[in-house]
Amino acid sequence: MTRRRRGAERESAASAVTGIDPHEIDLPSAPPARGHRIATTMSMAVLAITAFATGLFLFNDFVMPRFIHGGGEVRVPDLTNLTLAEAEKQVGALHLQLSRAGERFDPSVPSGFILSQDPSEGTPVRGRRRVTVMVSLGEEFSSVPALFGESMRGARLLIERAGLTAGGLTRAPSDEVGEGLVVASDPSAESVLPRGTAVGLLVSTGAGRDEYVMPDLLGREISAARRQLEAVGFRVSIPPGAPAGGAVVFQDPAAGAKIARDATITLEAMGRVIR
Repeated sequence: MTRRRRGAERESAASAVTGIDPHEIDLPSAPPARGHRIATTMSMAVLAITAFATGLFLFNDFVMPRFIHGGGEVRVPDLTNLTLAEAEKQVGALHLQLSRAGERFDPSVPSGFILSQDPSEGTPVRGRRRVTVMVSLGEEFSSVPALFGESMRGARLLIERAGLTAGGLTRAPSDEVGEGLVVASDPSAESVLPRGTAVGLLVSTGAGRDEYVMPDLLGREISAARRQLEAVGFRVSIPPGAPAGGAVVFQDPAAGAKIARDATITLEAMGRVIR
């Protein structure tokens, strides 16, 4: 009897005694290694995170714009040089929203019209995107400050603070203010001008001299004319050797000229006494 046959007989005998077929018994397998279990867990976690991120991206970029933001893509229209009311109509027709970001002075755009926008013209946007705009206040104006009696330096500072610029300078006598002080401005105080406009200044050179108009003395008696002129403070001069009497035939300054009180007047007579 061979060894294999004897083994089979023993298994048959054991089966007859216990009633269990040795080939049907499942023996427990060796437990898996700990490192293998950790690797499997990490792989599953990475797969779960990747699936979540992919789903979030698809939901936010493809599903949300259609169901929450109201639909497809549109391009932002050009809103510059439109009024707010006109701009609201344009963006409303595209299911966009208009927002006023602020105001700014700009002489090139009338007050109430749009200067700039964000996003810019032609930008593709989705859904109820908000478009912000800057509105023009038009040209900025300033009022000329009161400058009477100011020094030139003080007047220039006031002009610059008002948003204007100092213009030309004219000097003239004035009894109203002292030398070097402002008598008047051009344009005058409280005039409303665009910002940056030049304002001229009239500055005093001090009190002016008393001036008179030279009368016509030709033909009058030289001695009588001399007495009248000297009575009001003028100095009268007669050339050496010239006649001391007779009708005036020459005068300097000429009739109509402006003369100061301290002026010297030259008279010359014909030498014959007028009767």
